[in-house]
Amino acid sequence: PGAAVRWEAVGQWRSPNSLAVYPRAWILHAAGRRLEIRPLMPNQEFDGRSSTGIVYWEGAVELYDASRLIGRGYLEMTGYAQAMQL
Repeated sequence: PGAAVRWEAVGQWRSPNSLAVYPRAWILHAAGRRLEIRPLMPNQEFDGRSSTGIVYWEGAVELYDASRLIGRGYLEMTGYAQAMQL
């Protein structure tokens, strides 16, 4: 069987535009490691209310093992501003 993986939201950031509340960072627990995913800047929210009707957070992140930077990536978080209409 595979190792257990657990995501933990850390802190909060409130968008001044949409007032949605997003996690400030994420802790990823996997394979006995504790990795932290941090955004390069908090405000990377996309506000598409005037076009697609969807507000979500998407942006550049860094991955840390303790205080050591080990990677960079992209994260998208949906469902924090409002429920999606299908």
